Amino acid sequence: MSTVIWIGEKDRQVLDILDEAFAAEPRATLVIPAGDSPTDTELAEAEAILNGAGTISAELMDRAPKLRIIQRVGAGTDGIDFAAAAERDVLVANLPGANSVAVAELAMASLLACARHLPGLDANTRRGEWTPNEWLDQSYELAGRKAAIIGLGHIGQLLARRMKAFDMTLAYYDVFRQPEEVEREIGIEYTELAELLAGADVLSIHVPLTADTRGMIGAEQLALMSDTAIVLNMSRPGIVDESALAEALRAGTIAGAGFDVFSGEPDIAGNPLLDAPNVVATPHAGAQTRDTVKRVFTKALANVLTLAEGETPQHVIG
Repeated sequence: MSTVIWIGEKDRQVLDILDEAFAAEPRATLVIPAGDSPTDTELAEAEAILNGAGTISAELMDRAPKLRIIQRVGAGTDGIDFAAAAERDVLVANLPGANSVAVAELAMASLLACARHLPGLDANTRRGEWTPNEWLDQSYELAGRKAAIIGLGHIGQLLARRMKAFDMTLAYYDVFRQPEEVEREIGIEYTELAELLAGADVLSIHVPLTADTRGMIGAEQLALMSDTAIVLNMSRPGIVDESALAEALRAGTIAGAGFDVFSGEPDIAGNPLLDAPNVVATPHAGAQTRDTVKRVFTKALANVLTLAEGETPQHVIG
């Protein structure tokens, strides 16, 4: 019997799906900490941590002497002390691609909402204001427009296929170029970053936050794009200069933005994008569908049990 402790959000809807995953698996026992952080008693028997959010520090690992694996329930590994894990022979694994469909679909939804000013039209209609033409000059069809994607991994590829269904012209930049057969099959062209952004009508970002990607999109890069462009960030805060983007939105040199991630989240009061025009803001909810959450919990538990049975788990990254 493997003892697994959950370190993440305590939303009841999430925990219900987590409970369902463990109820179907007699080889594992789930521990959900009673308080905001786990106690020494709760950590004492834990052989695995399911990490949904929060910091996994060296100090926390020391309080879990039987710990063998930290299993992320997503692709990101923010907040995990990899050096401390290696020193303690604790594996770190993630689940790349498990939430890709949901994130790609939210990106597409945000793009459509910005292109047609849906939040504003909805708000006016609910107030009894019949204003079908209010944003007529600022509303655009996607067909024929240039979509620029930074990062053509799992999410980027799924988004590209959805954009292609809307008859958009596709281009991308990534430090790891895809094979030519993948590019041909999707119908997407590889270009360097400056060329990618030149005249782009849509920019969608799907890369991790690293030293190279921090501040990748600022005022200089935004100025290369069309003044009807929409910027989407479903990845990580810090990649886009939010103040520069807010200024461009107010100046009308960028037409809209769909953001699921914000600097300082969840405390985003005063973020400049919240007061900028035509911004669709969501609370890092890209992966939050029942389908996705059920899938990631099932995959995460299977990976933990693989290690418990003496085999090598998938997607070990540390």
